[in-house]
Amino acid sequence: MKLRLVASYVLLVAVALALFTIPVALSSSSILRSTLEQTAQREAQLFAPLVLRDDAAAAQAVDDRTRDFESATGSRVELVEPADQPADAQVRQALDGGDPKPVWGRHPLLQADAVSVVLPVKDQGRTVAVVQIVSPAADVNAQIAQIWRFRLLVGGAVLLVASAVAVVIASTLARPLRHLDAVARRIGDGDYSVRASTKGPPEIATLARTLNDSARQTNALLTSQRSFVADASHQLRTPLAAMRLTLDNVRDTTHDPALSGRIATIDAEIHRMSRMVEGLLALARAESTSAPAQPIDLAAIIDLRVSTWSAALQDTGVELVVELDRPCWITATPGALEQVLDNVLSNALAVVPASSRITIVARRTGSSAELVIEDQGPGMTAEQRARAFDRFWRAGPPCTGTGLGLAIVKQLVEHDGGQAELRPAPGGGLAVHLTLRAATSPSKR
Repeated sequence: MKLRLVASYVLLVAVALALFTIPVALSSSSILRSTLEQTAQREAQLFAPLVLRDDAAAAQAVDDRTRDFESATGSRVELVEPADQPADAQVRQALDGGDPKPVWGRHPLLQADAVSVVLPVKDQGRTVAVVQIVSPAADVNAQIAQIWRFRLLVGGAVLLVASAVAVVIASTLARPLRHLDAVARRIGDGDYSVRASTKGPPEIATLARTLNDSARQTNALLTSQRSFVADASHQLRTPLAAMRLTLDNVRDTTHDPALSGRIATIDAEIHRMSRMVEGLLALARAESTSAPAQPIDLAAIIDLRVSTWSAALQDTGVELVVELDRPCWITATPGALEQVLDNVLSNALAVVPASSRITIVARRTGSSAELVIEDQGPGMTAEQRARAFDRFWRAGPPCTGTGLGLAIVKQLVEHDGGQAELRPAPGGGLAVHLTLRAATSPSKR
């Protein structure tokens, strides 16, 4: 917008300058040309009476006047009669009774730029001779060029000043919009406490108030949702824990195999429900998070999670291969990538066979970063991959989860402006492709 404002202002000034400068310059050039033409025409008119006189004194007067005029002005004076059969088209036109206009351009009599003025000398309506005066136009052309140069220099200076003024005006107009853009970006990153200034033009102030109201309402809704998450966490965990404790007491006091089997079945369902509640709470927290995104070194996060999962991987004999660009800075909410990696690794570890391999690759690709986790498990069909991010959807055996792990991954990644996708892994298995927003290292800012 700033560039358009500057361009519009400069364009208006340029049009105004052109409308004022070009007509004045053209008028000045025309006056100079006309003055030279009139001078030549007046001189030609002075020769006409002398040409009509047929005596020695008149001939001498013509010679003297020609010599004086040519010496003073550098012009050429030619007296042409019909019998001379001239080659000059302008002169022939005058001899034929026409009234030719002055001709500008390079003339053979002077071998230079000149103006040629032709005046027919008539006696009783018959053209008896033609007076041609060719005056050099170098001085006039130089003056015209100087006029245009001066106008162009003045116009260029005015445009430079106008450009500087336009930049100042555009910066003044764009400053409130830049402030609103910065506020909107912070709100988009989850900082709902920021407020835009309502000072300035009425339109900007109205937009700022609308943005502040939206941030305030969104913050109120998120606060209410976080309160619900906290209450639900307490209210749901307590009865489930009580049920498990009751079942443990019953199991300790009964010796009936059939009843013990039923208790084991109920305990497994309660355990699954507990994990489902934890998954729902994690998903709710992911949806309601308001922490602002910030630059995070993805390689450092992966190193930390690999260290945490190393014991579980060794117990199952699964090899973990890590290929990282170091450093690999991304923009993400603190704690989100840790949960994403935990969910993906947990799902992979549940389906891969022993002595297989899980590969983690993180690389920087232009304005984004790519995180890929590949396993050598049974993989998924295209239909299954299309539904895998749906809540509570499970692919079936050997999957025994709650169907919320990948839904949480998708929510956390998209909350930070990224994308999550499932693809077939080379050689079989599943590849989780995560595209994340790249960031600049804080030390380079």
